[in-house]
Amino acid sequence: MILDDWKRLYSNTKNNFREVAIKGFWDMYDPEGYSLWFCDYKYNDENAVSFVALNKVGGFLQRMDLARKYAFGKMLVIGFEPPFKVKGLWLFRGQEIPKFVMDECYDMELYEWTKVDISDEAQKERVGQMIEDFEPFEGEPLLDAKCFK
Repeated sequence: MILDDWKRLYSNTKNNFREVAIKGFWDMYDPEGYSLWFCDYKYNDENAVSFVALNKVGGFLQRMDLARKYAFGKMLVIGFEPPFKVKGLWLFRGQEIPKFVMDECYDMELYEWTKVDISDEAQKERVGQMIEDFEPFEGEPLLDAKCFK
């Protein structure tokens, strides 16, 4: 998998996103060389103000800049009323989250990280929905979606 090719496809797909970008992602995805991870913010009950939740995500993405050549991510802020939920999907080079990311980005410990089982069709569908900013996501509206590429 060439990560820049995926990022380019994601950025340039304007129409038929599911048919072009999501299908293209799974065609490109190399499960030997890359891994997918879901993340869930551990303290969603603290997300009482929308702009604060959005700023948390924005700051996290800024601090992840050190992983730009090794990762792609989507972060969702879910709901129109507090508490807002923060969930994400990350693609990392390698089978584990890179150690330098865990060591250098202190926000990582604020999330529960779960490796995606790509043999589970429900998890694969959730990956596609997160990449696509599918709404409603898990029955709730999206306040915002941010991409790390």
